Amino acid sequence: MIQLSYSTLNMVHEASHNWLNKMMGRKPEDKWYYHEGKEAHKIIQQHLSGKKPNLFLSQVKDLQEFMFEVVERQDFDPRCKFNVTLESLMKTYYNETSPNGELYKPRGEYNLIGFVDGRDTGWTRGLEIKTSSQVWSITKFKEAMQRKVYVLAVPTLKEMILVASKRKQEEWEREKPKVFTVPSTNEDRAEAFDWILGGIKIIESGNYSGGLDENGVCNLPFCYYGVNCMFK
Repeated sequence: MIQLSYSTLNMVHEASHNWLNKMMGRKPEDKWYYHEGKEAHKIIQQHLSGKKPNLFLSQVKDLQEFMFEVVERQDFDPRCKFNVTLESLMKTYYNETSPNGELYKPRGEYNLIGFVDGRDTGWTRGLEIKTSSQVWSITKFKEAMQRKVYVLAVPTLKEMILVASKRKQEEWEREKPKVFTVPSTNEDRAEAFDWILGGIKIIESGNYSGGLDENGVCNLPFCYYGVNCMFK
């Protein structure tokens, strides 16, 4: 069975040559802003779990009503993991009236995994944290395929909470983190299912030239694998 995640499928949709990078065991390039984002995630998660309140976050009024019993304590925390087979999703969501037209029927067996940044004990409310130089808007989060994939994989998720902020804690005083709540809908789930099948269709096509020039070279400035891309 082939294991897929949102990040893998998104990578395939954007530049399918990276599927070969993944299959060859290449590692994504380590970038400085990953470390800043990881540290910000930890601060926000500790605050929302009540383990270590943060002065700046305590001043965000919209954040005061939220508390998450379970947050990531380590990378790939099993308490925050979901794992669902494509076969089980097919039974519920495969139909002839998909949002984007004709559906593809996969030949292989797949399962979908992922990790939320936090959740309640009943998996009815999920937490997503986005840290960036340009703070996310609620519109961007509503449209984010990652959110839709998560609520597809975990049908008990009634809503997803986004905490959006700058990466550096010292910037939170000038621009406070924002909090958005987005309810889960059946339209979200149907769109995510169609998108997942589209990614699998690319994988099973055997054509992994996406993102390469006419000479088979990757010149993408933001290639997922960066300098470690085998096509550089």
